[in-house]
Amino acid sequence: MSEYKNIEQKLHQFTRKYYMNELIKGVILFLSLGFLYFFFTLFLEYFLWLKPLARTILFWAFIMVEGFLLIKFIAVPVAMLIGLRKGITLEDSSRIIGNHFPEVEDKLLNVLQLKNNGQESDLILASIHQKSLELAPISFVKAIDFKQNKKYLKYAVVPVLIYVVSLFTVSNNSLTQSLERVVNYRTAYNPPAPFLFSLINKDLSVVQGKSMSIVIKTLGTVMPNEAKIKYNSQEYYLQNNGNASFSYTFLDVQKPINFYLEANGVQSQDFFVEVIGTPTINNIALEVNYPKYLGRKSETIENATNLTVPEGTAITWRVKTAQANAVAFINNKKRELFTTISDDNFEYKKRIKNALNYQITSSNKNLKDYENLQFSVQIIKDEFPMISVSSNIDSILRGTAEFAGQISDDYGLKKLQLVYYDEDRLDHKQQWDLDISNENIQTFFYQFPEGLNLENGTNYELYFQVFDNDAVNGNKKVKSNIFKYRQKTEDEVEEELLKEQRNTINDLENSIQKQKKQQEQLEDIQQDLQNKKSINWNDKKKVESFIKRQEQYKKMMQRQTDKLQENLEEKQEEDESLQEKKEDLKERIKELKKLDKQQKLLDEIQKMADKLNKDKLVQKAKELAQQNKQQQRSLEKTLEMIKRFYVEQKTMQIANKLDELSKKQEALEIKEEHTLEPQKEIKKGFEEIKKELEEVAKDNEKLKEPMELPDVDQEKESIEESLKIAEENLESKKQQEAKKSQKEAANKMKEMSAKMQQSMMDMQAESVEENMDDLRKILENLVIFSFQQEMLMDKFNETSTSHPDFGKDLKKQNEIKTYFEHIDDSLYVLAMRVPKISTKIQDDLSAIHYNLESSLDNFSENRFNNGISNQRYVMTATNNLADYLSTMLSSMKNNMSMKMGKGKKGKGQGFSLPDLIKKQEGLSEKMKDGMKEGGENAGEKKGTTPGENGKSGENGKGNGEGEANDDLDGELYEIFKKQSLLRQELQNAIKESESGNPNGNDNAKKALKTMEALENEILEKGFNGATLQKMQNLNYELLKLEKAALEQGKDQKRKSNINQKEEQRNKAKALDFKKQFYNQIEILNRQSLPLQLNYKKKVREYFSYDQKE
Repeated sequence: MSEYKNIEQKLHQFTRKYYMNELIKGVILFLSLGFLYFFFTLFLEYFLWLKPLARTILFWAFIMVEGFLLIKFIAVPVAMLIGLRKGITLEDSSRIIGNHFPEVEDKLLNVLQLKNNGQESDLILASIHQKSLELAPISFVKAIDFKQNKKYLKYAVVPVLIYVVSLFTVSNNSLTQSLERVVNYRTAYNPPAPFLFSLINKDLSVVQGKSMSIVIKTLGTVMPNEAKIKYNSQEYYLQNNGNASFSYTFLDVQKPINFYLEANGVQSQDFFVEVIGTPTINNIALEVNYPKYLGRKSETIENATNLTVPEGTAITWRVKTAQANAVAFINNKKRELFTTISDDNFEYKKRIKNALNYQITSSNKNLKDYENLQFSVQIIKDEFPMISVSSNIDSILRGTAEFAGQISDDYGLKKLQLVYYDEDRLDHKQQWDLDISNENIQTFFYQFPEGLNLENGTNYELYFQVFDNDAVNGNKKVKSNIFKYRQKTEDEVEEELLKEQRNTINDLENSIQKQKKQQEQLEDIQQDLQNKKSINWNDKKKVESFIKRQEQYKKMMQRQTDKLQENLEEKQEEDESLQEKKEDLKERIKELKKLDKQQKLLDEIQKMADKLNKDKLVQKAKELAQQNKQQQRSLEKTLEMIKRFYVEQKTMQIANKLDELSKKQEALEIKEEHTLEPQKEIKKGFEEIKKELEEVAKDNEKLKEPMELPDVDQEKESIEESLKIAEENLESKKQQEAKKSQKEAANKMKEMSAKMQQSMMDMQAESVEENMDDLRKILENLVIFSFQQEMLMDKFNETSTSHPDFGKDLKKQNEIKTYFEHIDDSLYVLAMRVPKISTKIQDDLSAIHYNLESSLDNFSENRFNNGISNQRYVMTATNNLADYLSTMLSSMKNNMSMKMGKGKKGKGQGFSLPDLIKKQEGLSEKMKDGMKEGGENAGEKKGTTPGENGKSGENGKGNGEGEANDDLDGELYEIFKKQSLLRQELQNAIKESESGNPNGNDNAKKALKTMEALENEILEKGFNGATLQKMQNLNYELLKLEKAALEQGKDQKRKSNINQKEEQRNKAKALDFKKQFYNQIEILNRQSLPLQLNYKKKVREYFSYDQKE
């Protein structure tokens, strides 16, 4: 059976090759017949130019034929080959093979039939086996020969020949067009015309809104004379350009256009004009966000325009477009795209720090930067702030300096500072913030150095700096001019005040001389008027000229007294008595400045002169002359008081300078090296003190009643000698000897200072008693005068000119007039020494003098009633004056009692520190006397050499003068005993005061220890220079203790008064300065102008230009 299987397999191979051969034949036939039918279709359409219907039939016929051929010749063989369709059977294959191989004939068919018979006898099987063996060598597939298909290639030659022939007879373009028409069977095609329309334009697209021109040429044997274009259901003639050329222009194309051309019945194909959409900008809105520090709200500006904005403003451009897919911001060739927010909405943000010119462009895929809009943004720079400061610092010598300034900025100010520094330490600047508001323009005032702690004796430089609120560039600042200010020491201030006092004294003396001349002129006018029967125009002019000069004098006096009063008010004296005098002087100056009555008299004189009223004019002139005389006396008296006060002040200042110089000398004595130059400075300082002493002595001699100034000539010479020796020793490098001399000089300076201070205190105490005695005498004389005047008044009431005693009484009236003049002179001299006596008494004095003189005139002229009336006025004024002086005397007694009682505690005899100081000075004087009497041997109790007369060495070296030594011992014992009593007195006072102020007796305890040590020294050394030196040092300590005791209860009050008065003066100065400042400048409040930014810019430019001018 294997042979049969082999036969069967070989049959299957044959079947596959058979169908493969069929497929090859089918491909050749399909291509041949297909192309043949293809060319048939093309040529048919080409020659017949079929209508759409015919072309439709032709097209689908072609599709059907080609589909049939494809199925028949290719699809069927493939299906059979791959088994999708049943093909020939094995028997059919055996017949084909039998027909091809003669030796096979029906053998193969018989084997198949036997096999398919279903009977399996041995005979049949043997027969199948036998025939299978016979057929086994034969290759069945050879029955199929692929070469046999060559005969079908002849069919393929036909379409090829047709194509070749068409290349020479028909253009490829024509066949292509024919194919196109067949494929586009629905499209109607016209048969070729005698001419064709050829569109020259290669691009039929136009930007929306633009115009487009087309150019057409006709190709063919016939050239039409006119042609039309048809679109939008309208037709228009083309413009004939000649040479078969036509043109047409589409204007403002907004939509796509379909058009075709027609001429002589020939119609062109349809053409399509594509419209390119334009990217247009419909709106640009700007959101302007100003810098926060400007405090301005953001705003939105519709329809973009050129802007002017402050520097640092953030601008957001919001652009609304149509048919745009991109919007660009172009500045200085730099291109930045807007952010797409949504369709046709774009946004761009930028902070403006510099002016810019920019463009906004719109684009789409077809058009770039189609719309280009140009704008500009100008910026207003935040300008530097401005500051202008004026001050009176150049016109003041000390105290507070007034500053006034204007600060401004275009947008606002942040802070104002005062910067001050020591001119020798520029790297140590200090700032002080001043309060300002938020206004653009402000005026500020400041009193330097208010609120600052300055070092005395230092030269400062200062300026103001103002900062603006620029948050974009940082706070900018500008500085004012630099001012110089010296913070003077108390000594410098005191020196200046004294110099000013001296200058003012000179001015007042000149004023008094002028007043005397004025008084002489007034008396001349009065005398001249009395000698005339009537007054004329020239007399009136003289009077007016006098009044004018009098008013000028009054103004001058007002300025001088103001200056003097300011000088006195500026500094509080440490010495109580000096301060008390200063307060009294200030009161007297205030009284001098009150010239209301004088002005009233001047006004009345002017009226009388205008009315040419001689009698009243003469009377008023007399009153004015008397008033001027008293005013002159008041001025002279006040001037004398100021001179005396100046001498006292200067003396105390010199004493304080000497004390300070002694401290410098003590400090120098401690140093080890390099003290020569400082020692020369100390010597120079003492030379200046000597000059000042000489000057104050001269000033004292100029006083009408010179004071008894301390005699310190010996001390000056002694100090000079010590300073000279110290300098010589330093130059010779003798340090120890120099230190000794320096110490001596320092001690002597202290002694001299203490002596001067004590002497001034003693003089003041004596002066108080003397003044009280003088005042008491004046008051007694005034009472006598009052009684005499009253007695005369009673007599004149009962007499007449015919009375025998009239002449005697009139003479008596004249005598008491002279008597009162003496009283007035005494009071005048006393008032020079006692500033408390008010110048108000001048009113009573003037009234007394005037009425005394008038009474004599009236009695002489037999006007008794008027004379008696004058006497009554005299009595009234005298009683007023007596009452005032009595009150003054009582006040002086009370003040003296209070001063004498200072330091007293409990009952009985109390402690008085001034008394203790006087007693201690008395002991020092006794010690000096003892040293003079005993010579160098006095007090040397440590001698060990026995005297010649057998005396021990306790009392000296034994020179034969034992009796003298006994006397000295007695004096020494007295000194010791009194010193012990003084020590006990001070000790008791300290114990009594400890309960009230246990910590306030340090100085007193120090003085007590010095006293205890001094007692031991007296016992041990006797009359000795060192002991005397300790006594003098004790005097100095007691003086300091007295000064501290006087000041202890008053320090706080004095400081309070000083601060209060200084504050009042500063306020007054500040007010005057502000008035001057506002009067001198014109302040324009630009803050209130509600201007737009561009106008504000112009305003700033204007003011900048104005300031440059």
